[in-house]
Amino acid sequence: MNVEAKAEVIASLKDRLGRANIAIVAKPSGLNVAEVSGLRNTMREIEGEYKIAKNSLALRAFKESDYEPLHEMLVGQTALVFGYGDPVAVAKALFKFAKDNEEKLEIKGALLEGQLFAGKDVAQLAKLKTKDELRSQLLSVLSAPATQLVRLLSEPANQLARVIKARGDSGAPAD
Repeated sequence: MNVEAKAEVIASLKDRLGRANIAIVAKPSGLNVAEVSGLRNTMREIEGEYKIAKNSLALRAFKESDYEPLHEMLVGQTALVFGYGDPVAVAKALFKFAKDNEEKLEIKGALLEGQLFAGKDVAQLAKLKTKDELRSQLLSVLSAPATQLVRLLSEPANQLARVIKARGDSGAPAD
């Protein structure tokens, strides 16, 4: 790889690091093309990216960024996962893939908002609820009082309708 190509790869990695809110370092071993393509598609769907880069080039990109603490994990074969949207969703998807392919992908660690997570801690991060799950829970909590109010206001009319129906079903005269 010539100097210009190396500089281009470093600039591309720096750009990804600049946009990412989480970066995860993993050790792939023995993944076939179909598995890597499936993982890349999964990451793309949740605003993430799976990238293989030379450690020496990744080290240069990490040097001048907030992700410098990850440099210790760049040993051996390395894959980088960048998350641009919900960091928990990216961690969950990668953890699930690693769990399903135990022998083929090992999570070394991650950096989220300046905090370094070891591989086993990423599993704990993956157990958190995603932003969408939290929004859903918040919406149900906020809408519960309104739902109860509507039910409370409509209950007298419902009771009257049930009494009239019961009287009609019993065959009693309408007067």
